[in-house]
Amino acid sequence: MVFKTFINIVKSNFVYIASALLLVAGCGTWGPQSEHRELEPGVLPESFSEMKEQASQVKTISLPRQWWRVFASDELNTLVATAFTNNLDMAAAAARLRQAHERLIISGAAGRFQLSGNGRASVDKFGNTSGDISVENTTESYSAGLSASYEVDIWGRLSSADRAAELIYEATEQQLNATALLLSGEIARNWLQLKATLQEMELVNAQIDTSLKALDLLKVRQLAGLSAAVDVYQQESQVAALQRLLPALEEQCDDIYIQLNYLLGFPASASMPVEIKSEPLPLLDAIPATGMPADLIVNRPDIQAAWFNLQAQEWSVVSRKADRLPALTLTGNLNFEADEISDVFKNWYVNLAAGLVGPIIDGGRRAAEVRLADAQADEYFIAYTDTVLQAVREVEQSISREKSRRKYLEAIKKEILLSEKTFKESVNRYRKGLMEYLNVLTALSSRQISERRELTAQSSLILNRIALYQALAGRWGLKDEK
Repeated sequence: MVFKTFINIVKSNFVYIASALLLVAGCGTWGPQSEHRELEPGVLPESFSEMKEQASQVKTISLPRQWWRVFASDELNTLVATAFTNNLDMAAAAARLRQAHERLIISGAAGRFQLSGNGRASVDKFGNTSGDISVENTTESYSAGLSASYEVDIWGRLSSADRAAELIYEATEQQLNATALLLSGEIARNWLQLKATLQEMELVNAQIDTSLKALDLLKVRQLAGLSAAVDVYQQESQVAALQRLLPALEEQCDDIYIQLNYLLGFPASASMPVEIKSEPLPLLDAIPATGMPADLIVNRPDIQAAWFNLQAQEWSVVSRKADRLPALTLTGNLNFEADEISDVFKNWYVNLAAGLVGPIIDGGRRAAEVRLADAQADEYFIAYTDTVLQAVREVEQSISREKSRRKYLEAIKKEILLSEKTFKESVNRYRKGLMEYLNVLTALSSRQISERRELTAQSSLILNRIALYQALAGRWGLKDEK
């Protein structure tokens, strides 16, 4: 009963005093400046330049929220899911998010209503001796108490710090999503490069087989006196030139496997969670709809994180400004005292107090803290602007490269057709004795080089498409995985 009375007295008096002070101080609070900051003209264009030229010519598709699923590959889906679970960068980003959550709780507890208890028991003995008589007296005392304190947030210092902590948490969450987005892109690139390398190994082995068959025919012709020894040597040299490509391709495969294991959070020698098969590279058709550049601000987690960090710092500036003004702290104490422990809660008294503390001379520290926080906010705004610029650049570059790399691939396909015709005509003329075998070998080598270039061009086009998918990644986060 006494405890409830104490709490009611504390609350009623705190509310009374705080309400009066808030009426006086209500017009003295500030707001963040980030609401008034705007990107410089030209940082965010109205539309992507390349799409203006291709708008009526290019077919587009809507990009899935989990962008890597556009490839419809169980291999890639498994690799990405495994990386999200085991990758160490992801684990570190998740740990930072947990830290931000705890800091949010700590910030919310600062300056709020605090209640603590205390207790004390003492026994004092004293005596005197008169002649043969000795008298001993004992005095006991017991006490218990409750102490309450509350800082009235009259200038918004505490609420501003709370808002900054909330925004830091949101920024950290977006940074986790940005880490996942970068990781998914790295996984997809390594997966694609591995498949391209496996395909190139198959192609080179097929070219070696073709060249060996030609070598066998030359040797037969040489025995029949229809071919010179130099023709055989030239063909053997061609076979050796193809065979020397294999070790480098095998090394590249090993490197990619090791890199994939690292990204998956596994030891270098670990087995893949899924078998990566040597099969044709994914076919690309329509490019994703890019939308407007302004959509990037909403969709990109790195931009969102930069914006939340800026807002958090702006609220920190508000908190620093409020810290220069007097702080009002209300305190209340409830004490119980008695000579017998059974009577402790029968005797009590309550003490209420309000203390107003403000800086007078601090050597300019608080003013410097405001200027420091304001300069840091400027830096965050620059970082935000830079993040937006980079996002626009990534999309623009990917769209531009899409066009040029498609043209390059078409040119190589045309080159392959012509080299095939050249090779067949060279063989016919050689068989009729109208041409030396060196011309046949040159035509065969040209065709084989073009075939390998086509594979490289295809993988380059897909790698650029991955970059475009990643740059345009929609409003997706790890929560969507669940």
